[in-house]
Amino acid sequence: MEANIADLQTLFEGKPVSYRIPQFQRPYAWKENEQWIPLLEDVLKVADASMKRDVKGKVRPHFMGAIVLQSREGSSSEVDKRLVVDGQQRLTTLQLLIRAAQASFQSLNDLERVARLEKLTLNDEQYWGGDSDNEMKIRQSNRNDQKAFQEAIRNGKGHEYNQSPSINKAYGYFKDAISEWLNADMASRSSKSEALEETLSKYLHIAAIDLDPEEKPHIIFETLNARGEPLMQSDLIKNTVMYEAGVIDDAQKARDLWGMFEDEWWRKNSAERRVVRSHIDSFLWHWIIMKTKKWVSSERVASEFRDYLESNRQDASSYVETVTNDIKVAGKAYQDLENFIFPNTEDFMKRMKTLEVGTMMPVLIWLCTQKLSPQRFKRSLSALESYLVRRMLCGVPSTGLTHLCRQMLERIETDWAETVDVDETIINYLGSQTVESRIWPNDRMLKESLTERPMRGNASRRKMVMESVELFLRSDKAEGIGPTDNLTIEHILPQKWNRHWPILSVFPDNESRLDAESIRNKAVKSIGNLTLVSGKLNASLSNAPWNEKRGTLAEHSTLFLNKNLLSNAPDVWDEEAIENRAHELAQAAIKVWPHADGI
Repeated sequence: MEANIADLQTLFEGKPVSYRIPQFQRPYAWKENEQWIPLLEDVLKVADASMKRDVKGKVRPHFMGAIVLQSREGSSSEVDKRLVVDGQQRLTTLQLLIRAAQASFQSLNDLERVARLEKLTLNDEQYWGGDSDNEMKIRQSNRNDQKAFQEAIRNGKGHEYNQSPSINKAYGYFKDAISEWLNADMASRSSKSEALEETLSKYLHIAAIDLDPEEKPHIIFETLNARGEPLMQSDLIKNTVMYEAGVIDDAQKARDLWGMFEDEWWRKNSAERRVVRSHIDSFLWHWIIMKTKKWVSSERVASEFRDYLESNRQDASSYVETVTNDIKVAGKAYQDLENFIFPNTEDFMKRMKTLEVGTMMPVLIWLCTQKLSPQRFKRSLSALESYLVRRMLCGVPSTGLTHLCRQMLERIETDWAETVDVDETIINYLGSQTVESRIWPNDRMLKESLTERPMRGNASRRKMVMESVELFLRSDKAEGIGPTDNLTIEHILPQKWNRHWPILSVFPDNESRLDAESIRNKAVKSIGNLTLVSGKLNASLSNAPWNEKRGTLAEHSTLFLNKNLLSNAPDVWDEEAIENRAHELAQAAIKVWPHADGI
């Protein structure tokens, strides 16, 4: 390892050079408040100091930190190729800053200064070696970054080019800010231009560290970046894949291996049980659990991935590609599941999202990547859904699901290898659980919970249950229910019942009245007192008395839940009526989500 302090003129102009961002690096991510503004402030502070010095005065350079490089083999007639192990964000930003200064000088028709600075951003054609990407001093690997960076450096375009918003915004910010600084005082514009050029060329210093060619660059990169903004686990896995596959400077091979995960969707956040992480990190966490059949901390996914590669390594030249292909197949299934477009899973996935049971995702990915018949696949999902919904309705804690998931995967794969049908394995495994935290509540337990206790779950979960019962009640001849986003839970006996729904009994004492009110408040929360209505209908029903509410439902509601309610409705809607309806809906729920012997 060798370190040297260099100014930008030495770094970029000293000799024809191509600093190559390797495939394992993440996209450009520096931001205005955190990095661009402080950098430009430091640069202009040095430029101001340069303007104020006397003839013999010296200017103190601004130290920009360190970059880590590694030489790559190349023809002697080509540019000097250097792999950027660490410092990609810094070098990219400096190039955008220099190019923005060029654009500002161009607008002032200061063409000589433009030509001098151009030598810091572009190589002469004689050193390209027939590769036009060698024209620029930095060669980006990320496709979106690459296109936007080329447009900025070659053509001075930023605001209007939308391939990489961060690079666009950085270039645009520097260009606007430098032009504003130069033009703030017309009398000093010439001296400002000279000071800025001198600062960019001579007074920004970087420690350039050259690695031995035998060092593993992706490991060095990860270690160095532990001190800054944390790398995502997916970044670390990508690093390993690129290195193990021998992809350092082969953009096409990198795209073939990992290109599908460069789509912006994968970087968007996916909330699982109120833990927010990107789709790509969530997926790889589920994938490694699926493959290893053991619990993996979300912070150790990359480490477990490396261990998985080592423990299962086959032919060194192709094994990592085999694993990556497996990841891509699973990734496509995960993406389709998350977007509700995987065949025959839309309703199931919406219910799973409502239940917040992301721990089941490894099992779902496994099911979606096997060649199951539609009947076996549907039956497997029905078993999982019944197991999870019944547990929620009976108030069984979800603490045991994590380990159950991985153990069930072990059983599934063992039985699958012995040609046992997956749906049978899932049903038998879940049905055999006797520990309270893993139990699959039977019909008696479900009926007791729904008829003797307030309905469990938050508003969205209660709505999900009622929607499922509504679909069950509809005959094949009934019109479709359509979108359900506008449907809301309605308490038939209002939560604020005192005004229009008085208790008619005569009580001998205050204690008896309090007991009756307690019974009524419990009944209000029972499934027997709940139905679904549209948002507008809900507002009109509000706390209205029963006769008025019954008439409004009869006139406007087309839901089968309400048709059944009205066809058997008594003249008085009270605790007895609620209990009777709770029994009816409990029987429906038992059929919607049957136990192991009924699927």
